[in-house]
Amino acid sequence: MEGSPPARRRVGLGEGISFQELLGKRALILGEVGSGKSRLTAKLLEEAISLGYSDRIAVIDLSPDIRLPSGEVVGAPLTSYVAIGPPIKYMRPMGIRAPRLEGNSRDGVLMLAEGNAKAIEAIFYEYLKGAREILFINDVSLYLHGGELGLLLSVISKANTSILNGYYGVRLEKDKGSGISKRERALMEDLASRMDLLIEMDS
Repeated sequence: MEGSPPARRRVGLGEGISFQELLGKRALILGEVGSGKSRLTAKLLEEAISLGYSDRIAVIDLSPDIRLPSGEVVGAPLTSYVAIGPPIKYMRPMGIRAPRLEGNSRDGVLMLAEGNAKAIEAIFYEYLKGAREILFINDVSLYLHGGELGLLLSVISKANTSILNGYYGVRLEKDKGSGISKRERALMEDLASRMDLLIEMDS
């Protein structure tokens, strides 16, 4: 999956990028909390559905769906924005948590990250038994707190078109000394280097 550096494109909420532009590519949508990553992913999924690709689509939804004390929702599932049903293959692991927000200590954060990684890996292995041509992954950075990039790349490699989104910012940097933020950032940069297109959300 390595080759030329990925193209970059910066977009704001409501700005145009179409699903058809992404066909046959590996695209990663990056941005801060609340920048509209999931909303844009849902818009692209909605467009793919309207174009008749539903039976070729798989969605792996990893968002923890957490509300901050400020009332801001972090990581809403794609079903919050778009109706997803058969024949789309929709996969969402149970019990996904937000380690940096819900962990009370270094060990607590690491325990939640490890639990997430195990739950997500089970979904990944299940997906690999029946991959689809078009793959959407919501909140992929959550897996990289404790998961292995190699398995994620295997999942992506099975699709002709992959559209992922993930957190890449500073607002969630504090991780109670667990080191998951540094790990996440490094693996997101590694993942980004293997994409055809990076879509950077304006915060």
